[in-house]
Amino acid sequence: MYDSIATIHNCVRYIRSSPARLLKFKACVDREIINYKGGLVLDVPTRRNSTFMMLDVALKFEKAFAIYDEEDDKFVSFFMENEHGKKRVRPPTSSDWESATIFVTFLSAFYEVTLKFSGTLHVTSNNLYHEICEIHTQLSDLASSSDHLLSTMVASMKRKYDKYWGSAENINPMLFLAVVLDPRYKLKYCFETVYDAETVAKIVVKVEQILQQLYNSYNVEGESDGDKVSKSDSPSKGGVKETIRRRLLENYLQQQQMFVTEKMNDVDKYLAEETINPMTSSFDILLWWKDNSQRFKIISMIAKDVLVIPVSTVASESTFSTSGRILDSFRSSLSPKIVEALVCTQNWLKGSHEGIQTKEYLDDIQAYEFLEEDNKLKDKVTTKEKTNAPIAIVH
Repeated sequence: MYDSIATIHNCVRYIRSSPARLLKFKACVDREIINYKGGLVLDVPTRRNSTFMMLDVALKFEKAFAIYDEEDDKFVSFFMENEHGKKRVRPPTSSDWESATIFVTFLSAFYEVTLKFSGTLHVTSNNLYHEICEIHTQLSDLASSSDHLLSTMVASMKRKYDKYWGSAENINPMLFLAVVLDPRYKLKYCFETVYDAETVAKIVVKVEQILQQLYNSYNVEGESDGDKVSKSDSPSKGGVKETIRRRLLENYLQQQQMFVTEKMNDVDKYLAEETINPMTSSFDILLWWKDNSQRFKIISMIAKDVLVIPVSTVASESTFSTSGRILDSFRSSLSPKIVEALVCTQNWLKGSHEGIQTKEYLDDIQAYEFLEEDNKLKDKVTTKEKTNAPIAIVH
């Protein structure tokens, strides 16, 4: 798999290294009538998502790569040349393109999910569980694939997935609460997609408890305001007319109360209502809560605070590695070895339990600098003595 990726990487690098080669490659694209308008993408070895994008675009130009050697007679010889005693990677073959197709198919779901999770202009917390379910389904389906290479990759990913997401106890319950606060799903959403019935029952009970606790916490100020209003509305010395009017109002409220079997708060009312069709196109969850904030005053405040939580606090290119914080527009010429050294050094410094003894190192550096100065002075004195020394005259 990695050899196949290396062959395509070197092929793309060769073509992109010269404007003349790009023109020849464009001629191949025109001959094969490839309608894709984008250009070749060269990956960064320390960023796995860029590797996916490189392979995804290269597969669209597979036919153009196959005939490129007809336009450029140096193409094949470029890979056969020796470089520091080692042969370059061979040109890509049909088996390399098949491996690249498998790799792209496998990583496409993770790439799309990463983009969704790193979004900043839309709500992401209510969609996290759905994406996890999709990844779980794909890993389960691909694990039984007849392709040995793909099944091996999926088995490794499945073990890591089970470590972080296999147990519901390891997942923050706010993740499930965000799903419940989506009026398209609520508690009727089928959590059985990932967990068994017993685990689902525990999740539902736990989420209901958390939602009720949040409601009681958010409703503290509302209840105090309500007490103030009831006190201000207490009967005054308004006479008989005021008493009759209040009595009629109380009778009306009692009649309305007969239609309600039990007292329901915002949480009960919200969960009792029918869910919105999940297939509703262009559904805006924030707009829905804004329009229904008067009906669910307390729970709408909870939804506002829960849904604002971002799933990912880093950009998508930083999800796969730390290169996004190392390679920028001013340091883009760093070689892969230097980038690897920076990443490893950062990791070692963060992983060290003992602090760096800066003072000791500074003392050693100063001692070394003094020693260098002494050596320079000695060299100057020696040179001066040799210059002023009498010259022997040989007859």
